[in-house]
Amino acid sequence: MKGKQLLLTIFTLILFLPLSVTAGDFVQNPAPEKFRDMAFGASLESLTDLVPVPKAGYKDTYYRKDEKLTFGQADILSVAYYFRKDRLYRVGVAFEGETNYFLIKDKLIRDFGPGRAVGARYGWMWPEFSMEINYDASRHQGGLYYTYEGKPQDG
Repeated sequence: MKGKQLLLTIFTLILFLPLSVTAGDFVQNPAPEKFRDMAFGASLESLTDLVPVPKAGYKDTYYRKDEKLTFGQADILSVAYYFRKDRLYRVGVAFEGETNYFLIKDKLIRDFGPGRAVGARYGWMWPEFSMEINYDASRHQGGLYYTYEGKPQDG
């Protein structure tokens, strides 16, 4: 009888596994509309205090001279603002150390609920937006990326 129960349990898990995987594809909480008062999809000209990154290969990438180098309780290294067709579509946050990785990830889980893990990447998805945090233990560095793929905002 135990063998039949085990087979029934396995069959039930296999039957409902696809439903549990697809149910978590999108986060139930709303996607962020802004990062530090900068609306995703906003025009470059409408955003102040941005300075182009001077290094070659960083076209359409900006930073703020007086950027706050914390994220919740975590210390961060830098924030980069990426533009496509003169619209803010991505923000990247660089950090060092596993402690900061866990502090940032825990804050995001509190704010948006659990995400999904794929290898070293952990993230959240919405129909027109995604967030991903990753950490490279061998380099002791990580990044958090907000990516907006919706329509440009006015102003």
